[in-house]
Amino acid sequence: MIKRMLILSLVFCCAATIARTQTLAEAAKKEKERREALQGRAPVVVTNADLAKTKKKPAVPAVQAESPDVEETPRANPPGFVPAGTSGAPTDLLNESRRESEARKSDLKTKWAAARERLDLLNLKMLALRQQYFSFNSMTPKDQIQKEISETSLKLQAATAEEAKLRSELDAAGSSPPRPIIK
Repeated sequence: MIKRMLILSLVFCCAATIARTQTLAEAAKKEKERREALQGRAPVVVTNADLAKTKKKPAVPAVQAESPDVEETPRANPPGFVPAGTSGAPTDLLNESRRESEARKSDLKTKWAAARERLDLLNLKMLALRQQYFSFNSMTPKDQIQKEISETSLKLQAATAEEAKLRSELDAAGSSPPRPIIK
């Protein structure tokens, strides 16, 4: 009884397999029809240059960092202002020199903050380029990434020098910028 059931199921399986398979002639006929349908279309060729031009979207959207707050200088008196009860000559020159000094400090702080922000952005770009270079699924050629790393490195060196120069000017002016926190 078991032998009959086994033979019967084997026969049914073989019959179903033979019924579902298509012959070589049928497969060739379907392929020929498919190719004839594609005759009018031009083939699409994608090159490495095309891949380099494509814009990839980041997997996680980047959050824009807020610009660092720069302390505002208090408003100074207008040039011709003289407080009541004073003669105005010596104090006017003193007030004017203070205003110029505060304006210079404010200008230096603003420039330093901009230089610091540029330095931070270039550091971030350098890290992203290094990550892209060592990534295994990058579609960008390695030599192109190396070129971008080299260019960014030069910009980073220039930005570091600019930030250090502005920091020393601020120190000389008597208003030192906040020191960065090293993690």
